[in-house]
Amino acid sequence: MNYDLVVCGVGGQGVLTMAGVIDHAIHGAGLHLKQSEVHGMAQRGGAVSAFVRISDQPVSSDLIADGTASMVLSVEPMEALRYVPLLRPDGWIVTDITPMVNVDNYPALPALYDVLFSVPRLVAVDAALLAKKAGSIKVQNTVVLGAAASHLPFPVELIEDQLRRLFGRKGERIVTANLHAFRMGDAASRFGAALLAGGVASPVLARVLPRIAFEPHAVPEDLVSAWVQRLSREDGAELARRLFEAGEAIAPDAVPA
Repeated sequence: MNYDLVVCGVGGQGVLTMAGVIDHAIHGAGLHLKQSEVHGMAQRGGAVSAFVRISDQPVSSDLIADGTASMVLSVEPMEALRYVPLLRPDGWIVTDITPMVNVDNYPALPALYDVLFSVPRLVAVDAALLAKKAGSIKVQNTVVLGAAASHLPFPVELIEDQLRRLFGRKGERIVTANLHAFRMGDAASRFGAALLAGGVASPVLARVLPRIAFEPHAVPEDLVSAWVQRLSREDGAELARRLFEAGEAIAPDAVPA
């Protein structure tokens, strides 16, 4: 088994914290890894990335070649697109949609989203929305980590164990906020997978998923079925566009008429 992962974002978003949690979970699963990092000149707002190579055999190199990454895991949408050339044809992008506008020529958001949402295997979440719901805007990176968890080659529970270990010294409130954020991201990803399996088109799902204020548990099957039926109607794509452009959060049980 080989699984190459790119973790990316900008300085101050907790990219290397995410990579560290993943690394410890990999060790907990009894797997091998090598990791390399780019720190964006150690400047807040500069690009930061980590290449994490996972295998059931010893890993000889920490470099990821073009077309070989199983996932790009990003806390920033433009940074996610930066690493598309590294993805395998069946690879996934998991990303926050919240932009960090840190350069003068940052793309116009409608154009950026049009490109991002055209990716066939995408989990796009509004991590800022879910982090606030979890109790702290600082846990945005944990939301994104949760959205990736079900696609990673080891049990989700190992990541939760590492979150408890990492934040335990900061008190129960911080641990709970991170666990809730993680589980909200996981719920979003699993909801998206269920909608894709039900026949909802990827570009439609990409615009709906960020607008749902998930709870820290799975969406019930009856609600999943209701969303599949609604988004599969002839006006499903137009509804998705309206929901995304409205920018308002809706509850999982608020299936539009």
